[in-house]
Amino acid sequence: YLLSGLSRHIRNVPIVQQEGRRKGLHSGKNFENKVMKRAILLLCTVFLVLPPFADLRGQLRENIYVHTDRKKYIAGEDIWFSIYNTDRSAGYLSSGSLIAYLELINPYNSPVIQGRFELNGGTGEGCFAIPDSVSSGTYVLRAYTNHMKDYLPGNCFIQEIEIHNPFRDLVFIRKTVEPVSFSVLPDEGKDRLNFIIKADSLYGRREKVSLSLGASGEISRSLLAAARISVAVTYAGVPEYRSWKKYGTELPSPGNAVREFENSGHILSGTVRNRDSGSSIRPDFLFMSVQGKVAEFRYADIDTSGRFSFILPPGSAKRNLILQPDHAAGSMILNIDPAFPYVTMPSGYTKVTPGENLPEGFSEMSFNFQASRIYGKTYRRDPDENMQDTLKRRRFYGIPEMEVFLDDYIMLPDMEEVFFELLPGILLRKSGDGYEVRITNPLTGVFYKDSPLVMIDGVIINDLNVLASLNPELVEKIEVVMTPYLIGDLILHGIVNVITRQGDFSSIDMPEYAVILPYRVTEPQPVFISPDYSGRDDRESRIPDLRNTLYWNPSIITDKNAEAEISFWTSDQPGEYTVIVRGISPGGNKILATKKFLVR
Repeated sequence: YLLSGLSRHIRNVPIVQQEGRRKGLHSGKNFENKVMKRAILLLCTVFLVLPPFADLRGQLRENIYVHTDRKKYIAGEDIWFSIYNTDRSAGYLSSGSLIAYLELINPYNSPVIQGRFELNGGTGEGCFAIPDSVSSGTYVLRAYTNHMKDYLPGNCFIQEIEIHNPFRDLVFIRKTVEPVSFSVLPDEGKDRLNFIIKADSLYGRREKVSLSLGASGEISRSLLAAARISVAVTYAGVPEYRSWKKYGTELPSPGNAVREFENSGHILSGTVRNRDSGSSIRPDFLFMSVQGKVAEFRYADIDTSGRFSFILPPGSAKRNLILQPDHAAGSMILNIDPAFPYVTMPSGYTKVTPGENLPEGFSEMSFNFQASRIYGKTYRRDPDENMQDTLKRRRFYGIPEMEVFLDDYIMLPDMEEVFFELLPGILLRKSGDGYEVRITNPLTGVFYKDSPLVMIDGVIINDLNVLASLNPELVEKIEVVMTPYLIGDLILHGIVNVITRQGDFSSIDMPEYAVILPYRVTEPQPVFISPDYSGRDDRESRIPDLRNTLYWNPSIITDKNAEAEISFWTSDQPGEYTVIVRGISPGGNKILATKKFLVR
């Protein structure tokens, strides 16, 4: 595990004059000594800071908790939640996983919604939009990390929620069997700190509510500073409290735990097989690139059983991943491992007619939701996921050594002329029945023996007839790296990336040996919108405000005095509301607090 982490640490390093160093122009012995010294220093540092349980194999070492805004919903509403991933031994937030997996499972034990959500420092947030076609009944919200998959169906966060659909058959499907493997124990000591919510007890409609959140007592204030908390204000009742599991309460270890911690990104794995025989095949490497103007490249080794894996950074944009072998292989097929294992707890169910114990509160909630939909009221703002993703992405080769914009020159008739006239030291020329690209070594002045990596809009091109036949009028620019580039154990003898004006490879046929995989690593993070009635026109508006969730904030951090201030406005719905606070301090102290107030 440590060596693989060290390998990832030194990957993606451009090596200038790599060829020269290999030929003796630089001291290989000195280079190896420097690398060895740094490796030993890094490993010693890692061993010093690792907690004592880190070398335990086959034991569940993470614990996940989810705070939802409510426990009752109408079909079509949003489930808002915050995620806390903790170290089971120490109790504090864990950075061992960057991805959390959440599922909404219906009464028949089939998943209705599945999503991956990014964790940052052990916390995350998200939202599930309940389909308006689901049946009424008891559903299960389940959460786990990749490491926890080997311990399913138990040993994960499980919370039952109730959903009512007023537009379908008025039958409520209620679960009758509790998940027998789910056990919770309240943490001792750390849960006993005082955390107080200060607010008035009575408000009017569309009136501003100001809440003061804070610890009570000197010890509590010192321990709860910089705590991460989430706050829900709801009219529909308090979600039932599920404690953090206590270390040592998990089911017996499976003995064959193989899932890794996703501490560097999401693991996309699968097998490479022969299309005709179904047997595994083993090309030297499997390449992954991403279709678009920003070039991304990864490779995976294929083991003897045909298995491969890639590590993908968190990102909410849905992009086309292009998978292909290092050499053309039309007989290759890829089988991608499912991200969500279909392992659920045994349970039964019974159908309840409207007159028999239908959960209370659904009638009023349904009216509120339908009225909000009729008037076009929305309390959710979706992010511009493509903009966020573009800001995070960088060309894998960094700044190119040569960047040529074709609009800066007269239009040339074909790509051969473009390379000859505009790219000195780089040739696109005929070779037998096809074409080849050759790059001159800037150190020696002669061509590299090996061909460079050639891409069009981030898609790797092995058949260079595709490049030669490309219309130059469609090309925006060409980026080139002429010196050798080291990525992991793979040396690229130059990189040529042709970027079209559309940047989506749309004018080119995808090679038959390439597989296109539309993929989203993590779900977008929408924002809960709470109306602002500080203006007179808004306050006197006749459009009803009937929010079932009055306020939601999943990402509050207390200050050095363990305090935080929040404010929101009440709606037009009179009645009793509950403020629910959940959270955890840097030292692992859990925060649980509630407070009620009335709206006239």
